[in-house]
Formats: sequence, structure tokens, C-alpha cells
Amino acid sequence: MSDTLSGEPAAKPALVEALGGKRGLIDSGLPAVVFVLVNSVAQAFSTREAALNAAMVSAVAVGVLVVLLRLVRKETLQQAVSGFLGLAIAVFFARRSGEARGFFLPGIFINIAYGSAFLISALIGRPLVGAIYAAIDGLDKRWREDPRLRRVFAVATVGWSLVFASRAVVQGVLYAMDRPGLLAAARLLMGWPLTIAAVALTMAYVKRARART
Repeated sequence: MSDTLSGEPAAKPALVEALGGKRGLIDSGLPAVVFVLVNSVAQAFSTREAALNAAMVSAVAVGVLVVLLRLVRKETLQQAVSGFLGLAIAVFFARRSGEARGFFLPGIFINIAYGSAFLISALIGRPLVGAIYAAIDGLDKRWREDPRLRRVFAVATVGWSLVFASRAVVQGVLYAMDRPGLLAAARLLMGWPLTIAAVALTMAYVKRARART
């Protein structure tokens, strides 16, 4: 059996790249950091509304810069464009609410949606981690007919639902406390770093389970 089919190390880089690559942290996190910093600094010199406007403009400018840099370097635009669309939605929520914390509300909703989807898929016997793993690793779709593998992927899927739930809970609490600075920190720390840890644990768990079959 080849390394790819057996879930050997080749699968992990592929999965990491599918989740955004090494540039994912900067592309997704920098606009949020800039938004919070500009908003905090601007509030010392202007009204709350003016500070929020400055923060939104700055965040969008950074998002555009990320896309342009990818273009110049001839890198894939999929993650950058999707990230910019997410940024546009976040800015819309901030503008609509008139509060800096509104910038982070879409992310909370997204984590709730993902967590629910992963949990439901595990409960109905169609674990999403299995489908994603099979698509990336080249695993035969007959894994669905193997009760043991289906159970392994179900457990991994529940684990991912807990990852999304932890993000939603922590950021939801900080949102209720109106702490945009801590929201930005939580988004960074519980974003890419937590994803890397979850990917590593998932790959190790699945690899070990498949080695026993």
C-alpha cells in the first residue's frame, strides 16, 4: 500500500495546504489585528464612529494588499479571495452594529454552523472527517462499509465539532463582554494554531486505527 493510501506523512501536508497553507495565519489574522489596533488608537483622537470607520477602512486595505501580494507572487488566490469575502462580511456586521465587536460576530456564527454540521454528520453515520480525508488522501469510498473505520472517522468528526464549539464559546463570551482586543487574540490563537493541532491529532488517530485493520 502506498504512503498516500495508508495515511502516511504525505497526507498531512496535503491536508494542511487544503486548510490554507502556511500563509493562512497571516492572511486570515492580520486584517483583524489591524482592525482592533486602528480602532483602539483612533478612539483616543476621535469619536467612536470615526474610529470604527478608520478601523474598517484599514482592515479592508490590508485585505486588498494580501490579495495583491498573492497576485504579484503568482500564488493561489482561492484562500485570499475567500478570506477577503469573509472580511467584507465582518466589516458589514461591524458597520451595521456600530460596534467594533460586531466585526467578530460572523466568525462566531460560522463556528457554530461548522460545529453543528460536523456533529450531525457523525450522529447520522456520515462523518465529514471521513469524506474530507478520503478526498484528500485518496482513500477508497468503501471505507463507509467498514464499521470500524466509520466509527474512527465519527470519533474524529466529533473531535472537530468540539474544536469549532470551543471557538464559538470562547469568542461568544468575549463578544458578550465587549472585548474586541481579546476577540482578535482569541481568533488568532484558536485559529490556525488550533487547526494545526487538530489536524495532527486527527492524522495520528486515523493512521493508528488504519494500521490495525
